[in-house]
Amino acid sequence: MSDRRTVLLVEDHPIVRLGLATLLGAQDDFEIVAEAASAAEALAAVARCRPDLVILPLRLGGVRDGLELCREIKSMDHGSKVMMYTSYTGKSDASLAFLSGADSFLTKEHAEGRLLETARATAQGNRVWDLNSDTDESARKLEVRVQASSLTRREQEMLGFMLQRYSNSEIARELFVSIPTVKTHVSNVLQKLGIESRKDLFE
Repeated sequence: MSDRRTVLLVEDHPIVRLGLATLLGAQDDFEIVAEAASAAEALAAVARCRPDLVILPLRLGGVRDGLELCREIKSMDHGSKVMMYTSYTGKSDASLAFLSGADSFLTKEHAEGRLLETARATAQGNRVWDLNSDTDESARKLEVRVQASSLTRREQEMLGFMLQRYSNSEIARELFVSIPTVKTHVSNVLQKLGIESRKDLFE
């Protein structure tokens, strides 16, 4: 079918990946062109297959590598849409996905039909942010603040680490910068977002 959407499935749990492949593969409008269990495999598959849609988890390999993978995919010129499908529903998770460039975000607490509905909408270029009301409201409020601010790329990185509750010293180690430099960036982020302290990010 000419209107079939090509899909790359990224999931390090083989049973979960099999379930997704079985479900999506049974649909007339989807074609699974590749599967990946790691970020390296996923990036190679995107370059090779240029899928319309990439479905990936927030956590990959037990850490939040799905976020970095999302950023890398969205920085490529293939135009692939990214749908983040996760079992993590913390208030900061949706915000982290947004900052990573995800086109859609869906938690696994929703029924099977919502997965297919969201995958179709995302592949067609629509943005779906389907969460529980508290998480959704928190993410949208932060989204508005970020869009209205003038955060630099480095400041967006800082915000991403702040949302993951990294300390200043941990951020400094991750980015190979000094703690005073981190403190300056953190202060700038809070000021630009109109937030007094880090804890306000999670309220």
